[in-house]
Amino acid sequence: MKKKIITISVIALLSIVFWVAVALSQEYITTIKVKIAFTDLPKNYSVGYTSLEESYLQIKGKGWELAKISMSTVENFYVSVQRKPGRHKKELSDFVKSNQWLFPSMQVIQIFPSQIEFDIDRISSKVVKISKRIPVNFRNSYDATSDLYLEPSTVEIFGSSILLHKIDSVKTVTEEFTDVYETISRNLTLEEIPGVRFSVNRVKFDLEVQKIVDKNFSQVPVVVKNVPEGKDLILFPSKIDLILRSGINKLGRLTNDSIKVVVDYWNAIKEETGRIEPEIVVPKFINIISVEPKKLEYIIKQY
Repeated sequence: MKKKIITISVIALLSIVFWVAVALSQEYITTIKVKIAFTDLPKNYSVGYTSLEESYLQIKGKGWELAKISMSTVENFYVSVQRKPGRHKKELSDFVKSNQWLFPSMQVIQIFPSQIEFDIDRISSKVVKISKRIPVNFRNSYDATSDLYLEPSTVEIFGSSILLHKIDSVKTVTEEFTDVYETISRNLTLEEIPGVRFSVNRVKFDLEVQKIVDKNFSQVPVVVKNVPEGKDLILFPSKIDLILRSGINKLGRLTNDSIKVVVDYWNAIKEETGRIEPEIVVPKFINIISVEPKKLEYIIKQY
């Protein structure tokens, strides 16, 4: 009984293989999308304007041939410029034979669009900035404590002058960072632009990230500036207390000497209340949470 089941299974399998073989040997018609690619460019020339970047081929061929093409990625349809600069207008059907990935037994029934126009221009170059596309979402209580740095921040691009005229920046490939709680250092790829070559294809991305905390700074001295000769501006009190917020390491390195608290004499004499709010300058990525007192009393002495 077991041998009989095995025999039936083998016969069924062979039948399926035979059916598939017969089916794949038959002719079918299908439509495939192709990407236009230019060949045989003159030295130091590039493609500028092109009316097409892709087209569709309706082809007739044996099942196994079509299956092989369908299972591959989008094919390039090669168009030879024959090393001639200037404006060209061509029928895509003229290049069917030179696209050797099409099997000789295949028949191209229709191409749509069927015509292409393109310019072959001398290669130019210019330097453009690199535009960042890097969404960053931080873990709770964490944040950036530096600017987002790209190295390099500019790139030299090469291509047709017509193409380069329209380009003022090159974008990084979008890469999103989520739940970030530590410093990021990563290489990012530049987004390709058809017909344009870059001096570099990758850039380094750095972003300092720290846990955000508050810290008290007591008795920070207030400096008086722009006091004329023979005058004196006396503040009460002459020191203030601050609460600052930033990265834990950044605040750990910060001292009272790193904080500038200033009162300008000429601003003081404009005040009619006898009290003035000091100007507080702290390093970048440090936020002022609290100032005590917010305003200082003062008197002006004349000698």
